[in-house]
Amino acid sequence: MMRLPKFERLLPSSVAEACQMLNQHKNEAEPIAGGSDILVSMKQRVITPKYLVDLTTIPNLDYLSYDDKEGLRMGPLTKIIKLARDAKVAEKYPAIAQAAASVGANQHQFMGTIGGNICLDTRCWYYNQSSFWRKSRAPCIKFNGDTCYIATASKVCVAVYSGDLAPSLIALGAEIKLSSPKGERVIPLSQLYSGDGKVYLTKEKDELVSEINLPPPPAKSCSTYMKLRMREAIDFPMMGVAVNVVLSNGKCSQARIVLNTVASAPVLASDASSHLVGKELTAEVIKEAAEKAYREAKPISDTGGCPAVYRKKIVRVYTKRTLEQVVSKLT
Repeated sequence: MMRLPKFERLLPSSVAEACQMLNQHKNEAEPIAGGSDILVSMKQRVITPKYLVDLTTIPNLDYLSYDDKEGLRMGPLTKIIKLARDAKVAEKYPAIAQAAASVGANQHQFMGTIGGNICLDTRCWYYNQSSFWRKSRAPCIKFNGDTCYIATASKVCVAVYSGDLAPSLIALGAEIKLSSPKGERVIPLSQLYSGDGKVYLTKEKDELVSEINLPPPPAKSCSTYMKLRMREAIDFPMMGVAVNVVLSNGKCSQARIVLNTVASAPVLASDASSHLVGKELTAEVIKEAAEKAYREAKPISDTGGCPAVYRKKIVRVYTKRTLEQVVSKLT
């Protein structure tokens, strides 16, 4: 049985105090909310923080608030199950509800939070293992070693990002508020991810996601999310596709296709997305967009049990299916 390493639990009463705690303890502290991911990593000795800053002691961070003019405001401690079951989210942002419902199993959804899911660490077959398993070889780049065992010629870590919520949120134009001892800043969610598997987030160690915002959906729009995994519950995605499409006068006026688990960050398939704009979404146009998404995807075999060549082919299949679903609901 793997046991947790020793740590001290810190109990902030506000976001500002939590940021100060993270700043005070620098690289020795990590935030915790639901704990569905970080506690597993600690048991595996993937990370061994001396301090855990418990965000659940901060009031008023668990909320969903929708307004037709302002859109959707979400607190970072909002449970994933709440997103999956909220009627307004399902009506206005179906891709978010679908992504939330696909996270792990019900137990993970009841414990996991929005903030935790969008800040999920990148994953790799050679990284997410017990300390006993990892002792059989020299440390990889993500553990400050010199070698990437997945892509041996690479000088950077290629561990993949596999959070379910971020691709759909990015497809829908989400912004996040980051709080730190220096103040607050608002950035597009897509800018939170660096694309480097080792240092995968652009936020500072003493910054916390304090709010997630989505603009109101246009009148003639629809979104959806599809996920490939070994089992229909528990498993992380092997590949996922989030799509958001807006129609105007029968033609596509906006489109975003975001690929999941094909890189160290969610990937906006820009060629595939732009191919749809200005066109009627016929079967041929959808097929062409799916082919462009296939060409843009560059997965590698670091997710265990599913080779990169298969996941790349599924990008084409799932992009086509998601677009067909969206068109069927819009017409």
